[in-house]
Amino acid sequence: MDIALLRDILIIFGIISGFILFLTGIILVLIIFVRVKRIIRYIESSISEIDSLRNKIKEAVPKPFSDIINGALTIKKFTNSLTKKSANKKKVKTKKEESSKKERRKNNNE
Repeated sequence: MDIALLRDILIIFGIISGFILFLTGIILVLIIFVRVKRIIRYIESSISEIDSLRNKIKEAVPKPFSDIINGALTIKKFTNSLTKKSANKKKVKTKKEESSKKERRKNNNE
């Protein structure tokens, strides 16, 4: 067996193993993000359920606990405002893209 052939085999093996490790890492990161997203949705739905019962809880629960609940609701409203801003930005971008596509079509038809 020639040394050059051995070197080529090691290079090919290294490239393949590196690619496999890269793909595995990407898959693991995606799985983590999906699970975190599910947890965040669960927390948001829990907070919105609390929001619907807010007045009843305020009357029945002692003051320190109602303050904690109000803090959680404030955090929910803050996160909603952040997501609304990003959703508005997406809508503006899509409207601009659609208008530019329509203009291109008109120019091409002329």
